[in-house]
Amino acid sequence: MSMTPEKKEFAIFALVSMLAVLISGFMLFGAAGARIALGVFFLSLPFYLILDNFELSPGEKSVFSLLMGLTLFSSMVYLSGLVISFRISILLTFILLIIFNVIIKKLKLFNVKS
Repeated sequence: MSMTPEKKEFAIFALVSMLAVLISGFMLFGAAGARIALGVFFLSLPFYLILDNFELSPGEKSVFSLLMGLTLFSSMVYLSGLVISFRISILLTFILLIIFNVIIKKLKLFNVKS
């Protein structure tokens, strides 16, 4: 799979910025700060993959996925956590969002071929 120069540049930028956030979180708050920064990254990952199916710039996808991860993911975990364990709720919500991404990707490919 070859990447366009724009995607390579964004991947390097994302990696460097994530590393900077992890290091600064670790320096300010110790291991807990680094875990929180890593957690925010994983909260926004499913939404970034979902938004990747639409024609948005990488910056827009990053900001929207961060905001959606902090709001929608947390809300879905909280609501399902009222019924089941919060740890299971986190994993279940993450898996369901990844499955939702796969479904959107399949439907988008199906509509393009028709």
